[in-house]
Amino acid sequence: MTGAGNDLVALAAIDVARTRQPEFYSRIIIPAEKELYASCFSDTLPFEHFVWLAWSVKESAYKFLKRFDVRLVFSPSLREITELRLNGGYFEGRVRSQEHALYSRTIINSDCIFSMANSADDFSAFHCKIKQINSSGPEDQSIAVRELLLVKLADIFPESVLHIAKNPNGWPIVMCNDEELPVPVSFTHHHCFVAYTFQLNSTSWKAHAEIL
Repeated sequence: MTGAGNDLVALAAIDVARTRQPEFYSRIIIPAEKELYASCFSDTLPFEHFVWLAWSVKESAYKFLKRFDVRLVFSPSLREITELRLNGGYFEGRVRSQEHALYSRTIINSDCIFSMANSADDFSAFHCKIKQINSSGPEDQSIAVRELLLVKLADIFPESVLHIAKNPNGWPIVMCNDEELPVPVSFTHHHCFVAYTFQLNSTSWKAHAEIL
């Protein structure tokens, strides 16, 4: 499967005390994931950050899989992070969603947690960018993230006139004239941060050339 899924959590906007309450975090992480945290990350990662990392990974997986099953419903407790390791500056892992197993890559800094999901343990064809804006309004977020993506796409396809539209099922698509490009895109925003992720491989390049 070729797709894209991402999610972002602004750390300034989370309620730390509430996140640490079992009645709250049990809706996001399952006991096996709490054991994973206790055995591997309790000395290096605040528990509330782990909870929201799990949320962002599971949300990313949901957005990836939703493209292939529009009936899919988001339920964090029905997805399980089965592997997680710190590799350089990334938390890399594996998340299981029913019969599907996806891979994740997460960045955590002082401002936010940002995750991506893919069907393969290879993110070399993925492009992403995070930007802080001066508004948390949904309309401003929507405009800002689309503008951010179009700037990047203009660098890659300088001779093309591109715009962002919406699939009938709700996810963003890249259009060249009246044709949809085979470039899967995912948007995310929270508080004053927006981000995009898209996957562009050799097949996508070839397909775009054929459209032109």
